[in-house]
Order: sequence, then C-alpha cells, then structure tokens
Amino acid sequence: MFKKYLRNISMFFLCIFATFVYFKNDDVKKEAKATNIQTVIFKDQDETLIPVSVDIGVKDEIENNYRGIIETMKSTDYKEIGLYPLFNKKLELNALIIEPDQLTFDFTNHFPIKNDQQALDICEALSYLFCKNGITKINMKINGKAVSNFKNTTIPLSCMTAKLGINNFETSSFDLYQTSSVLVYNEKKISGKTYYIPTSTRIQSANQSIDQKVSLLLDHFDNSTKIETTKKSQLNDGILSIYLSSRILENDESINPILYQRLEKSFLSISNVSNVKIFIDNELIEEDKNVSSTIDNIIQI
Repeated sequence: MFKKYLRNISMFFLCIFATFVYFKNDDVKKEAKATNIQTVIFKDQDETLIPVSVDIGVKDEIENNYRGIIETMKSTDYKEIGLYPLFNKKLELNALIIEPDQLTFDFTNHFPIKNDQQALDICEALSYLFCKNGITKINMKINGKAVSNFKNTTIPLSCMTAKLGINNFETSSFDLYQTSSVLVYNEKKISGKTYYIPTSTRIQSANQSIDQKVSLLLDHFDNSTKIETTKKSQLNDGILSIYLSSRILENDESINPILYQRLEKSFLSISNVSNVKIFIDNELIEEDKNVSSTIDNIIQI
C-alpha cells in the first residue's frame, strides 16, 4: 500500500516536471521565433530611396533599434532583389545621443558622397527613419566633431527635421527651408516585386488651404483613374475628411484596399493631420487592415 502511494506521488511530480519542461521549451521556441521588424532604407538602381520593413535581428530596445537600423542599411544581402545599401560597409556609429526631441549621430568619416543629391539622400533617410515619436531634429558629428555639411557639398545638415520628406526633387536650401513636404505613396516595380514609395511634393504651406494641399497631393498621385474630389476637404481637430468621386470604385462598387491605404498614408503626411476619413458619395469608407504589411514593404531574406 505504501509503495503504491509512493509510486502515485512520484508519477504526480513527474507529470508536473514534464509539463514544466514542455512549456519552458515552448517559451524558448517562441523567443527564438521573435522578430524585431523595423523600417530601413535602401536604394534601387535608379537611386530612388526605398523604405522597407525587415527583421533587424537585435533585441527590441530603442538604442539597439537605432544601431540595428544603421547596420542593416550597410548590408549587401538584398542586392539580389534590387535593393542596394545606402551606407558604406566601413561606416561605424561611434556614439548615439538620444534626447527627448532630438538625436545626435557621431559617425566615422566613411561617407563617399560626391554631390548634393547624395548628401540629400543621407539627410532624407535619417530624417524619415528617426524623426518620429517626438524626435524633431537630427544632429550630425564626424569623429566627435559637429559638422554643418558633408565635404564638397552645399546641403545644410540642419535640414534633417521632420519636415524634410524623402525622394525630394529639389536640392536648393530655399526649397528645403521655405516649403514643407507632403508624401505621395506611388507604386514602383523592382525585380518583379511591387513597392510603395513615398515621394515628397513641396508646398507653400503658409499660403495654401487644406483643400489646396489635398488637390496638389492628388495631382501627383498615380492611378489608372484620375482621383477627383466632389467637394472641399475639411480639417477639424486633426481629422481630415476627404470627399472623392465614385469613379475610383471597382466593378463591385468597392475601393481597392491598397489604393485606400496609399491614399491614407499620403494624406497623413500633411501637417496637423492625425486621422483621415475618406468619403465616396458621402459614405464613409472603412479601412481594410489586411493589406498593411503590403503597404509597409515587408520583405524577408
């Protein structure tokens, strides 16, 4: 009787131990599968800046993320799919100073920049990636010394703010400082894959109404059917209401979900816009969340 009792007790604890080991191993597997998806920027063969979302392979902490993003943008692993590194493989980040409203990057002197456009590409990439979550400005140091521009270029590094934009066509200081940027998300095919590329359009923000800004943005928006408004756009308490013609609807009277998100992401780039409502024939259109990974250009190697 006593032996039977001991056997039952032993089996009970053995089951508990087996259960613990099972769940512990399951936790280890989940941890091993954990990913840290961050946005980085590469170039294509046309020198267009391509934001993509990739697993940067580091623990998800703010400084790790910033350093991991810089390291990933030196990688040649994506050349086979038409994406080329923005940074020289010899570039190192000496130090990173994180303040509530600004970042300071201290790099080694490995920026092989030959002209203003290449300098602007670096400025655009850094501001696009890091001017968010309260960060409004980026400062640059080279080997501990503050620099105002890259050697043999005229682009002021003070332009690295949340207002700079990306894939600008203008490189003059006047255009960068006297105008603001709105982003238009258009499609581009690279090595057989479609990417959604933000391209800056400069606007005289002080002199234009919200309706004029919306119209300018739509003028630069690529779509098989011209996108037209049916009445004036309105901005109230950060909510932008857009009224579009039903000509953009598909045969089943629905809007293409990717087109919807391209429009939404573009309108969100307008200053003071925090939310977008799109109406067609005065009916509010709901967002399809299932295409977000497509719009964010998530890729895997």
